[in-house]
Amino acid sequence: MRFLLFISLFILLPSCKKEEVSTHPSENSEALIEITSLNQMNNEVANGVSLVFFHASWCSVCQNQKPAVELLSTDSELSEVFLGELEYDDHPDIVTAASVEGFPTILIYKDGQEVDRYLGGGHSTNDLKVVILAHL
Repeated sequence: MRFLLFISLFILLPSCKKEEVSTHPSENSEALIEITSLNQMNNEVANGVSLVFFHASWCSVCQNQKPAVELLSTDSELSEVFLGELEYDDHPDIVTAASVEGFPTILIYKDGQEVDRYLGGGHSTNDLKVVILAHL
């Protein structure tokens, strides 16, 4: 009996995990531009208004925040805004350079200078849009 229970869990758990991954909005779109180097980040945020989303793939709060950030890319009023993302595990040097200490962190830049910083989750698409528009 325990053997059947173990086999059932072994078969069901991976399929549940796969369903969660396949329905995540970031898997289905390229809404945010991936930042892969400090030089790239500095160039992207140098002019105009930019938003950079710092996250970690293992962070559930980050995964919950990401769809709100991604939705910004569908807003025509924000077409001139650079929207980037950075994975902590891939680029801890950039995380350190930006003085990011926790995840998720959203940084908003204007002409290369940080003008706003949002820590943790729960920031709605509309709230972020209002802040971005105030800097345009």
